[in-house]
Amino acid sequence: MAHSDLNLNNIPAINMIIGKNDTGKTGLLKLLYATVKSIEIFSLKAKSSDVAFKKELADKLFDTFMPRKNGLGDLVQKGSKEKLEVNITVIGNNGKYDQSIYYSFGDRTEKTVSSCVEHVKPLPDHSINALFVPAKEVLTAFSDIRNIRDNFYGVGFDDTYLDLIKALDLPTTKGRVADELSLVNKNLEDLFEGKIEQTGQKEQPFIFKKGNQQFAMQQTAEGIKKIGILTTLITNRQIGKGTILFMDEPETALHPDAVRQMVEMLVAMSRAGIQIFIATHSYFVIKQMANCAKRDQLNISCWSLSKENGKLVNNTFQNLIDGVLPSNTIIDEAIRMYDQEIDIDLNL
Repeated sequence: MAHSDLNLNNIPAINMIIGKNDTGKTGLLKLLYATVKSIEIFSLKAKSSDVAFKKELADKLFDTFMPRKNGLGDLVQKGSKEKLEVNITVIGNNGKYDQSIYYSFGDRTEKTVSSCVEHVKPLPDHSINALFVPAKEVLTAFSDIRNIRDNFYGVGFDDTYLDLIKALDLPTTKGRVADELSLVNKNLEDLFEGKIEQTGQKEQPFIFKKGNQQFAMQQTAEGIKKIGILTTLITNRQIGKGTILFMDEPETALHPDAVRQMVEMLVAMSRAGIQIFIATHSYFVIKQMANCAKRDQLNISCWSLSKENGKLVNNTFQNLIDGVLPSNTIIDEAIRMYDQEIDIDLNL
């Protein structure tokens, strides 16, 4: 939409996307998510029927972005005579699965992808799954969101919400959670001295349990629900080795202390074989990511997006392994506020 060109090779386990509003952070997350999720859906359907990846991709892009009446063409850069072109390589199953996905379409495209890779290998079972956690929590309006989508195809809730609800709705089953993720789960629950639990009831599918007390989602703090989404997905084993996790502003409604601890848990999740993509506006997120990268000598990629009025988005990529943050608008704004404070003091 706002990008003219974006290229990155050797994408690491943790990727952080920063930039001002309207630089296309969420759009990038959704594009990557819809592409990977299409492979996942195609692979499941291919087990029992003859299915075309091209159609699954087009449907997923449409239901993830929910464009206006002009259709998928709305995703193409306005005023450009060029097509939107995407080329992504997905690698999984310890490198045994290696699939290049190419597709393109123009600004008059409605609900079909004009050009797409013809042959896609189905994924091996339980090798890769994609999850998207939107900025808005879904536990409070869990049943309402599903009903709106299922019965009215409500445009307010795209497939990132519906897919997440379906993943959360799967019951916890007996079985061993990986040690790294079991520890992550405990630490996340310890943040709020309680945990989100499934009830099995249609109208109130989740409660927050703290000691002997139980609270409905309407009475539960937003930050707890945000963390509860992660703990539930770990417990019902939707997050595990091979998961590609996309998170849009995960810091929303969290105190800075909880934000730092959440980042530590995301780093631990990456060690369990989970690839993470985060879009954030938080200084606490980016600084803690840099601290973790330097301390643990991790390759964490910071995608910095910038845009001047009337121009397209520029992008730079920096590895945070040395702990140094790239020049970015979040730090620039903090400096402006400090300078403003100094000016106020000098004028008193």
